[in-house]
Formats: sequence, C-alpha cells, structure tokens
Amino acid sequence: MRRRVLRADASSPETRLLEREARQVKETITALRRALEQAKAEQEAAVAGAVAESSQEIGQLKAAIQALREELEKLRLAKDREVQEALATGHAERQHLRATILALREELEARRILHEEALQKLERAHRDETAQLEQTIVALRERLGASHGQKA
Repeated sequence: MRRRVLRADASSPETRLLEREARQVKETITALRRALEQAKAEQEAAVAGAVAESSQEIGQLKAAIQALREELEKLRLAKDREVQEALATGHAERQHLRATILALREELEARRILHEEALQKLERAHRDETAQLEQTIVALRERLGASHGQKA
C-alpha cells in the first residue's frame, strides 16, 4: 500500500530524494561493475602477459638446453675421436717399436754371430800359428840336435 502512496506522491521532495539516491546507487553499482570488469580484464591481461613471458622464457630455456645438449654431444664425439686417434697412434707406435726392437735384435744377433766367427777365426789362426811355431821349434831342435850330433 505504501508503494501506491509513493507513486501517487511522485512530486514530493522525499520521493525525489529517494529517486536521486536510487539513481546514485545504480550509478555506483554500474561504476563498481565497470571498475571490477576493468580490474578483472587487467588481471587477465597481467596473467596472460605473465603466461606469455613464462612461455617465452620456457622456450628460451628449452632452446638453451637443446643447444647445450648438442654442444655436449659434439664434445663427447670429439673426445671419443681423440681417444680413438690416441689409441690408433699408440698402437701404430707400439707396432713400430716392436718392429724396431725385432730389427735391433736381429742386427745384434747377426753381429754376435760375426763376432763369434771372427773370434773363432782368430782362435783358429792362433792355434794354427802356435802349431806352426811348435813345428818350427821341433824342426829347429831336430836340426840343432843333428848339428850337435855331427859335432860330437
């Protein structure tokens, strides 16, 4: 019943005051809604920006990780290649040293044989000379004995 009274009395100052207050409340509600929507939009934009920034940073980190993995793989391959080269060089050097040792042993053996042959030749020559000198001594004794025997 009171509503009817208010409608009937629309020109009263109280009604105008209430209408003005209602309009202000509606305007405040509208302003608050707009502010809330703007804050929500700003928050969503900030979240989207943070997500985009994080996604970009994640992408950069993934690219850096991939680059580091590739570099690590290159280093591992280079190290493996160096190890293989070192092994091959060591093997070749070992083979060369073995061949050198074998050649030196053979040369040493050949020189030992030549030395033994020369020593045997010298010993034979010494024996032959000793035998010849002994024969000369015997012959000279026989001559000396024969010449003494003729004188006596």
